Amino acid sequence: MAVLSTIQARHASHATSGRANKAKDGPGKRLGAKKTAGEKVVTGMIIYRQRGTVWYAGENAGMGRDHTIFAMAPGFVRYYKDPLHPSRQFIGVALLESQVLPRPLNAARVRRLGRIEVPLERQRETVPFGTPLKKSDSEAKDGFYVYRPPNWKIGRTMPKVEVKNNNPFARWQKKGKRNAAYKRRKGIA
Repeated sequence: MAVLSTIQARHASHATSGRANKAKDGPGKRLGAKKTAGEKVVTGMIIYRQRGTVWYAGENAGMGRDHTIFAMAPGFVRYYKDPLHPSRQFIGVALLESQVLPRPLNAARVRRLGRIEVPLERQRETVPFGTPLKKSDSEAKDGFYVYRPPNWKIGRTMPKVEVKNNNPFARWQKKGKRNAAYKRRKGIA
């Protein structure tokens, strides 16, 4: 009688296929600060790349869907903590080099696009509510108001301007109409 011996299979202690034998450490993602505090940036420049919200977007800065913080206005980078959110760190863009962030609560906004606030030399005199206007009120007075006719009157006095049809297929449409007229004249069905 034959004796059946049990066959033992030795399992591999190391995986043979797939990612197991390959390098497990991929290339770096180049995260971190791209611009330091006080550096000049223009709109759209990336200031900080991160995973998650280590830093939050502050004034004149935006946050992308991968939590990248970028400049929304030209200016100078500021890293700061906001007293209203003590547990959060913010990155903002100051429009002026001397500006400090965060701005005080309810402070007047800083002008964008390089505009500088210039006070008026003379304030306009106020007229009490309900005072009827005179003809002289509609004329230019210290550069504050100039009478001009309403838009609907201007439109009626302007000459009619013929606008050329900007149809790219007009040439073929006209040809089709000409052919149809020719066929009608000649009596061709």
